[in-house]
Amino acid sequence: MEHTIKRRTILSGVGAAAFSLGARRALAAPADSEKIPGFTPEVFGRLATPRPLPTAFIQDEQGRDIPLSHWLGAPFILHFWATWCPPCIAELPGVDAVARAFGASSPVIVPVAVRGSTAVKVRGFYGKHGITSLPVYVDPVSALLIETADQDALTQASKQSDPDWSKHPVSRQGIPRTIVVDASGRIVAENLGEMRWDPDSVRRTVAQLTRS
Repeated sequence: MEHTIKRRTILSGVGAAAFSLGARRALAAPADSEKIPGFTPEVFGRLATPRPLPTAFIQDEQGRDIPLSHWLGAPFILHFWATWCPPCIAELPGVDAVARAFGASSPVIVPVAVRGSTAVKVRGFYGKHGITSLPVYVDPVSALLIETADQDALTQASKQSDPDWSKHPVSRQGIPRTIVVDASGRIVAENLGEMRWDPDSVRRTVAQLTRS
């Protein structure tokens, strides 16, 4: 998926990584990182009608099935990524830093590694890149990644951050993708692409997006 502002990549139907032109340009030109948007309400596409999370499970490091209902009761963030995805790799240290700053307080960040990811690969990645505060969760067949995608919200998010959005088809399997979930378990907003994460912006944005 081409994108010159957000570094994006797309999972192919068979699980191979097809990197975007935007991602390749970003890797070649580190100065472009200044164009990465911050974690603000403006870069998210809001669902016209918030919808409940699917009845689904992700797997933890021990291979146990964890229901998404485990996090109900307070707003939380679902963050989809993969160990082979350049913009995900660039973004994850910032996600980890925010999780470390939040500790056990809300909003909880639930990182979910998608297709091709295993707990062993994720743990190895964390060790290599100094990720110390994020738990290991995987969605091996990317079912949750696809099922939670709201095409209208993702298109809205692209339109708000990319002047050439109409030239860039939005994939339901695109990553990194960040979803904001309210306390009752409803998906309220989605973003597709890398962002600059910092604790204050994340907390303010989640509060604003989940405000009744």
